[in-house]
Amino acid sequence: DLTLTDPALNGFWGGFTDGTHGYVVPNGNGKVARFGMHDFNVVEILDLTLTDPDLKRFAGGFTDGVYGYVVPNYNGDYFGKVARFNL
Repeated sequence: DLTLTDPALNGFWGGFTDGTHGYVVPNGNGKVARFGMHDFNVVEILDLTLTDPDLKRFAGGFTDGVYGYVVPNYNGDYFGKVARFNL
């Protein structure tokens, strides 16, 4: 239950893995949650809104093996800001 780490960790739209970690894509609060695939016990949070307050709602994500990307969706209006972060 990701909300045990942060009550705002809910309302995701998709996710992806880099083989070691799982990542869930935020659809409302801008927080990407990362957890270990081997035990799910350690959850890390990347708050994209600290970089740009528009980075809240995304619909899916992917990785190129070095970076994670989240696909922009509707944020009060459709927007095109793709967020990229280190894995």
